[in-house]
Amino acid sequence: MATVARTVKRLSARDSGAVLDLLDGDRVANAFLRSELRLGALSGGGWWGVERGGRITAALLAGPLVIPCVPDEQDAVLLGGVLDRHSPPRMMVGPRDQVHALHRARRLAPTPREVRDPQPLMALRRERLSADGEPAVRRAELGDLDLLVVAAAAMHREEMGIDPLAIDPAGWRARMAVLVDRGWSWVWMDGDEVLFKAELSAWTAEVVQVQGVYTAPDARSRGIATRGLAAVCRALHAEVPTCSLYVNHFNAAALRVYTRLGFETVGEFATLIL
Repeated sequence: MATVARTVKRLSARDSGAVLDLLDGDRVANAFLRSELRLGALSGGGWWGVERGGRITAALLAGPLVIPCVPDEQDAVLLGGVLDRHSPPRMMVGPRDQVHALHRARRLAPTPREVRDPQPLMALRRERLSADGEPAVRRAELGDLDLLVVAAAAMHREEMGIDPLAIDPAGWRARMAVLVDRGWSWVWMDGDEVLFKAELSAWTAEVVQVQGVYTAPDARSRGIATRGLAAVCRALHAEVPTCSLYVNHFNAAALRVYTRLGFETVGEFATLIL
């Protein structure tokens, strides 16, 4: 029986239907890519894929941050070469087996500076939300931006050890402004302090992906995160049936909050910082 050839190609808007068919194989794990597809990212030229027998069998969004959907390790071998030649990443995030396979396939890959593995991928279905939300939680407005930029940067320093306001303050502010403008940012304010915040990294008709869940350090261990995130998820569940997120396995406090709210582990991610 003849072997069907695998062809690496740069994906374009013409491939959107075939790419969506691939991503629909796991709508939670592929929420970010499905969201980017919905926002028209295929037109930007940063997507690569593998075509086999008229189907797209693998896809990845390349750049400083690489997000893969590469279920077959043979496709990872092909796409690893693409990253070496065209777009060496600084970070790779996604389903753990796929991330590691893609990294192994790169001949020029540096040793990761940090590996966060595993990162439980968790989902909260509408009917499982088990806590009342805080009424004070609301979508962020542009008037909140100054305080939100500082709070988000504080979280980034705590999580990544990097101060984005020292590296690219204008870019960081612009990024947060986009999230606010999209309605993807929520806050719980206490006067001039961001008591709690959360953002989205992806929005599709079936799944949203929550990121940036943060409680001000002096307000922790008071149930703020539980009540705040419950309010965010309840608002989202009015529009979308499933909220998802991924979390570092060593973050016991966050895992307790998510489990208390009804999130269930549905997979595992990994992050490689290069």
